[in-house]
Amino acid sequence: MKKYAEITEVKQQLASITCDCCKVDYYDPYEIQEFLSWEDTCGYGNQTFGDLTIIEIDLCQYCVEALLGKYIRVTEQGL
Repeated sequence: MKKYAEITEVKQQLASITCDCCKVDYYDPYEIQEFLSWEDTCGYGNQTFGDLTIIEIDLCQYCVEALLGKYIRVTEQGL
């Protein structure tokens, strides 16, 4: 026979995010979901950031467009 106990689980939910470029704090979930958030670990011999360095960036959609817009390929997705 299986017996179950109730447990309380603590979760963290993203409440806000700050753009690393313009430094604006965003609290609106619709704005937050439009962020470009990227994290990567550099390899051995990385001369720009260093061996096995973790690099991260969070950019709002407005800074993504301003900084990277001319390099981004935009394709419409059929619904």
